Amino acid sequence: LTAMKFLKKLQFKDQEILQSLSLIGHLGLNVVVSLLIFFLFFLWLDRKLQTGNVLLIFGILIGIFAGFYLNYRFLKRFYDQKK
Repeated sequence: LTAMKFLKKLQFKDQEILQSLSLIGHLGLNVVVSLLIFFLFFLWLDRKLQTGNVLLIFGILIGIFAGFYLNYRFLKRFYDQKK
């Protein structure tokens, strides 16, 4: 049973639920990946420059901001396509 056949067998309400869950997963993954990338980079930079976790905190904040900005851009395009 392929994925397309499975989706065709689902009722419309079930498809909406799966699409919503997919959207939530995508948004969560955006935040986690951007946070992880910035965290690891600034952790490495912090240890290299020996600044005592100052850069690490800055990197975490940038990672959170970047994740939410990616989500904002994604949702804006997503809802503009629905119009």
